[in-house]
Formats: sequence, structure tokens, C-alpha cells
Amino acid sequence: MTLQRIRWSLFLCALVVVGCGAQDPRLVVVLSVDQMRADYLDRFESQFTGGFRWLLDQGAVFTDAHQDHAETSTSPGHATIATGVYPSRHGIVANNFFVRAAARSIYSVADSTHTILGFPGDAGRSPAKLLRPALGDWLKEQSPNSKVISVALKDRSAILMGGLHPDGAYWYHNATGRYVTSSYYRASYPAWVDEFNESGRPVRYYGREWIRLLPDDQYAASREDAFAAEADGIRTTFPHRLAGPGGTPDARFFTSLRATPFGDEMTLAFARDIVVHEALGQDDAPDILFLGLSAADILGHPYGPFSQEVQDYYLRMDRLLADFFAFLNQQVGAEGYVVALSADHGVLAMPEELARRGVEAARLSTRGLRNVVRDAVQEAVDHGIIERAPEVLFGAGVLFDFGGDEPPTASLAHFRRNVAEKMLGHEAIAVAYTFDEVAEGAGTGAVFERYRRSFHPDRAGDIMFAGPENHLLTSSPTGTSHGSPYDYDSHVPLIFAGPNIPAGRHDGFVQTVDIAATLAVLLGIEAPDDLDGEVLLARR
Repeated sequence: MTLQRIRWSLFLCALVVVGCGAQDPRLVVVLSVDQMRADYLDRFESQFTGGFRWLLDQGAVFTDAHQDHAETSTSPGHATIATGVYPSRHGIVANNFFVRAAARSIYSVADSTHTILGFPGDAGRSPAKLLRPALGDWLKEQSPNSKVISVALKDRSAILMGGLHPDGAYWYHNATGRYVTSSYYRASYPAWVDEFNESGRPVRYYGREWIRLLPDDQYAASREDAFAAEADGIRTTFPHRLAGPGGTPDARFFTSLRATPFGDEMTLAFARDIVVHEALGQDDAPDILFLGLSAADILGHPYGPFSQEVQDYYLRMDRLLADFFAFLNQQVGAEGYVVALSADHGVLAMPEELARRGVEAARLSTRGLRNVVRDAVQEAVDHGIIERAPEVLFGAGVLFDFGGDEPPTASLAHFRRNVAEKMLGHEAIAVAYTFDEVAEGAGTGAVFERYRRSFHPDRAGDIMFAGPENHLLTSSPTGTSHGSPYDYDSHVPLIFAGPNIPAGRHDGFVQTVDIAATLAVLLGIEAPDDLDGEVLLARR
């Protein structure tokens, strides 16, 4: 634990936030906005009049919250929110990670033993690779009549937030525009899901244009609309027409719909049906709704955090969330639910944008990095450090497959270190830690602890690396991304709002592992005693 964390923990010990005698909420809504940077709440605050306005004005706002691990991507972020432990313990260390025993990379929610209901030819999905029970699992174990349901456009978001045994997890089927689930959760769809899917809601957007919600001069918080590093470098400006190459909605249209605010508008509509038809918040057994707004990330990648498209998305979500909270007020009662807002990760501003603001930033290609690694491997063989060259696999790091016949431990550690040092000579690499350094806690540097929190010995590569701060490792001339250990990717919003939670801003350093621990207190249930997170809102 860092000194900063210890100081904040001492403050929390004296902090009493939830009112004395407060009733447990009947419904907790965990709202994760994919790729939401914490600074959006400040940049767009003057224009928020709806859902974000309510959260900022009525909530406990933690201004320095972080996904405090190195691999800042969707899967580990959502699993961390749900479980209250770091990726090193819940096991979801990346969207795709190595299984060392099999020497291959797997998708975090892939499961060949199950099928997608209605689409048996599609790859199956489940939380089978999640190594820890999550908040919803703790609730259902202690309150069997409670319901836990999750939904998002992305399968990994819905699945990993929902935990191991939710009552349902639903996500968007890119090829058809339907919300689906897998046989892991149930044998057939509830009638209300079929009704929603048969309503043809996505088709309503076909041929529609995504135009700015407000007049053009209201987007001063963002850069000019025409910016060559956006999207495909050509179609970068409003309006954005929603249509496929043919005259009718097709898979290309359904997929592209996800990269607009209308994708999350659909998810919010589906969430309303969950609340109504599953009767969430309607009895004394508290329920949880995990709600992932994935379009923020899907459109955030091509347009970047200073685009008018991203600003317009948040202005629209502000209004849509206001409608959703008004719906909950009517359905559950304003005193009956609590909302927790956060995100799975942030994102790097486009290097071109940073550069013109005077920041040292650029796109760096990793071209040639494979040759650097392979040359280092051959050099190790030539010098007798290892007897034979392994197969080299690239993914969430670098993995060396010796076919089950690994060199002696000391030789392997020496070999890994030599390769890491050669990698550090490549312009795109600023940080490179070996398996042994991370496992033994022997590394140094400002971001090393974040690598430890992303390290699971069965799911880690031989070398983990990152580029220089404010540099994007890509061969693409457009768009941006995340996944680094730096603060622009780790800093996310964190707000708790609801009855008996006094409004206020709290500026100390906190982490997303604190979310599940805090919500357990608000739900009146016991959390596991070995969590990495701490309770941010305490009862008297």
C-alpha cells in the first residue's frame, strides 16, 4: 500500500457518509461507462442538466479514482469493479491473455462448452475464467431471493460484471441487432426478451443521421469537427449517416450502430425492460442491475476524447440517464435505489492533439519489434544461455513456448532479462518487466506496482511491456486507444448517489476495487474479508 493510499485510508476510518438508521436500498444500479475519463465530468459539467448533473450534485464524488493496474482494458476493468480484487487475483488480466500451460492466447469470456441461445454456430460465452465470486454472488448467497442481472453492448462487459452466478447476463449480437445470452445462464429466453428483440428497435435507426444535439457553437470544449486523425481520416465530420451498403439493414449496419449514442440508447431501453419484467427493486430482497454503456468506447476509439463526437455522446447520455433515473423514481421510488458510476478504463488523447498542445506525444509503430525479440532469442542460444530457441508468441506481452521443456529456472530468468533489455532499445518500448521480476516484486519504476496487480502466474507472459507515456503504439494513422499503466488510462469517475448518501467531493486517491466493498455495506451484506478494496462509505 502506498503512503498516499495509507493517508487516505486513515481519513476514511473517520469518514461517516451513510446516515444513521438508513434503510438498505432495494436496488443497486452499477453504471459503467466504457472508456469514460474522469475529466469528462469537469469538461462538460456546465452543459450537464440531467443524469450526470444529478450524480454530480447529489452524489459522493471521488475525484481521484483509478483502475490501479497495468492492463487498462475492458475485461480486467469490469471484473475488478465487480469482485473488489485486482486482476492478479480475479484472473482476468486482459481482454485476451495467455494460458501458459497451453501456450496460447484466449478470450476472457470464451467458453466452447456453451452456445449462444438462438445462434448455436457462434462461439460460446461465460464467466468460467473468472477466478473470484463477485458482488452479485455475495448477495445471492446471503439473500437467495435477490436478483442480479447485467446488460451491455459488449459480451465481456455484461458477463464479467454479472459474476459467476447471476440471474441473467445479456449483450448485443453484432450481426443481427438482438440482445442475446448463452446456455451457461439459461436454456431459453424469457418472453420479454423475445418481445424486445422482435420489436425491431435497431431498425428504427436505419437511414437516420447522427447530428449534433446542440448548436455548433456549443462544442467549444472540444476541437474542430474536421480532424484528420479521426475515424478513417475522411469521414470525420457531422452528420454521420447510419446505413449499410445495401438498401436494407444488414450485419454491417447492426455492427456500426454500436459506434453511436443510439447503441447505448438501446441498452438503456433494454435495461428498463429488465427492471419491469424481472421486478427489480419490488420487494425486501435487494437486487443489482449492472449496466454497461459500451458505445462510449466503440466510438471513442476512432474519434478520441477531444472530439465533438465524444462530447455529443456525453450530452446525449446526460439526457438519457435523466430519463432512466426518472423511470426508476417511478418504478422503484426515489428512496429505493442507489447508483454507482464508474468506468473500466480511460483513454489516451490523440497524439496529434497532445502535440499541438505542447505535449511530447506521437504514434509509434512496433514494426521491427518481433525481429528485435527473435534476434535476442537467437543471441541467447548462440551464447549458451538457453539450448534451443522457443516459439515466440505476441499478445498481452511476449510468451516463450519451449514445448513443455523449459530451461533451468536461473537460465530462464537470465534469458528473459536479456530479451527485455534488448526490447528497451526499441523506440516504442519504455517499460519492460520480466515474469520473474513481477513475480518476485523485484522491479522498479513508477508503474511497477500496477504490473504486479495485473500479474497472474498462470496467465502472464514472459515479458510485459508498455510504450512511453503519451505515445500510442500503433501502425494506424488515425484513432486512439488505451491499455497502458499511465494515469490517462487509469483515471476514471467514481460517484455513489442515492438516499442517505450526502453529496460532496472527496479528493483522496481511491481505487475501483473499493466499489464492491462499498456497495456491500450499502446492501447490508458481508463481503469476503480478503478484498483488496476498502469501504468508502461507512455507516454509523
